[in-house]
Amino acid sequence: MHIAPDPRFARPRTLFFGVGAQKAATSWLDAYLRTHPEICMPVRKEQHYWSTLADVGGLDRVGRARKKIAKIEARPFWGRLTRSARRRRVDRAWRLSERMLTDRKGDHAAYADVLFQAWKGEPVVGEVTPAYALLDAGTFAEMAGLNADTRFVLIMRDPAARLVSGVNMNVRKDRPKDGSDFSTRLAAALADPQDAGVLRSRYDLTIQRLERAAPRERICYLFFETLFRQEEVDRLADFLGVARRPADFGSKVNAARSGGAKASAEEIAQAVETLAPAYEFVRARFGDAVPPSWRQPAAALAAAV
Repeated sequence: MHIAPDPRFARPRTLFFGVGAQKAATSWLDAYLRTHPEICMPVRKEQHYWSTLADVGGLDRVGRARKKIAKIEARPFWGRLTRSARRRRVDRAWRLSERMLTDRKGDHAAYADVLFQAWKGEPVVGEVTPAYALLDAGTFAEMAGLNADTRFVLIMRDPAARLVSGVNMNVRKDRPKDGSDFSTRLAAALADPQDAGVLRSRYDLTIQRLERAAPRERICYLFFETLFRQEEVDRLADFLGVARRPADFGSKVNAARSGGAKASAEEIAQAVETLAPAYEFVRARFGDAVPPSWRQPAAALAAAV
């Protein structure tokens, strides 16, 4: 039986989803969009709602939310009472997130609670979660059906450079107790075509799934290497139907820390070979718009930490 989505999704003029890619300035994009008076974003970034429903990305977001809530509830009563309004909103956002990530009712109402928590009638509502790049066409179609004007944004970074940066991030975050280092993890990823890190760089697959679910004119494709230019940010604003605004290109949001491992020449060659379908598809599709650095993977990987 078909269950109609929560009516709140249809209220803004435009609904949008930033679907990736991970390690391609999605945090910077999220921060920039939050400053726009015509756009409403959730209180917290990266909702992981659709990736949790589809069980992709390999992250225990429910467990993380419950740990945060436990810390909130462990605070002394007076401490909770005197918290600022902003911090109370964040506390509430964590509770809404836990309920959202465990909701399976089909109308996505718990997701709407999160998405519209701070809504004050802005014409554009949306969120950015890089793991959505792994979703299938059916899930993208369900997302597209929430609003008459649903749009998607995908930022692409040199495929091999994105993979190397992602592996470095995971090594830093996980602090692996099994002794596995960057090279071990990169080798394991390249040996498995279904590895999530490899698939996050397979823009050819993401684009094909997106375009089976939504008209091409409702998908904005950007490149990490050329994103930090006012004309590109203006193009995004035009795509979303909001006023153009100056961007702060000097700020870094969730940027990679220095000191990450560098890929060897052999690892670079293997990564480029593994990701050849992504390079070939994007070059054929976007032609001269593809950054020149994509033709020099070694140079791109030199900075990929």
